[in-house]
Amino acid sequence: LASSARAVGHVSPKKRKQSLDRRRGKTRIYVGNHIDRWLTLKEKFDFRNDAEVAGFLLDM
Repeated sequence: LASSARAVGHVSPKKRKQSLDRRRGKTRIYVGNHIDRWLTLKEKFDFRNDAEVAGFLLDM
């Protein structure tokens, strides 16, 4: 009984990492050699994270 309960609710660390990597990959963008400009903008406007920078640029 205990082993079957574990099997139902347990996801292996490898599967969990794969799932998180897939999810993260769907939200990534590539800024290439513009990373310095991105980071300067992030610092200049004191954005807390990259999502705030992206939102700012999309709202322009």
